[in-house]
Amino acid sequence: MVIIDTNIIIDHLRQKNRKVSWLQKMTEGAEATKIAISVVSIQELYTGKSISTLENEETMLNTIASYEIKSYSYEIAKKAGELVRNSNGQLQFADAAIAATAIVNDAQLATLNKKDFEDIKDLVLFK
Repeated sequence: MVIIDTNIIIDHLRQKNRKVSWLQKMTEGAEATKIAISVVSIQELYTGKSISTLENEETMLNTIASYEIKSYSYEIAKKAGELVRNSNGQLQFADAAIAATAIVNDAQLATLNKKDFEDIKDLVLFK
């Protein structure tokens, strides 16, 4: 399983048919790979002003419709808190929650910001 970071979805939504997005490239040969998204990414997507129109919201919802949405559980919250604590304050809440979602679900994390996650123990980044 691969958990996709919010930035991959945002990148895809911004393409507007100009070029093939990283998400499209990733999913072309990934029939056997289950792709999921953290519920925290849903919150991050709704934070952006680009989702404030009904048309853009529908585009976003259509983009994520085929992906499993992983809930934010006690176990994930605990792991996310530990990750922030062990990062010397450098890891943001949402990134910690998304990384913890991948770790708890024994999944890889696909992100466009690998530097934000590369020092997290037990996290496997998608290549």
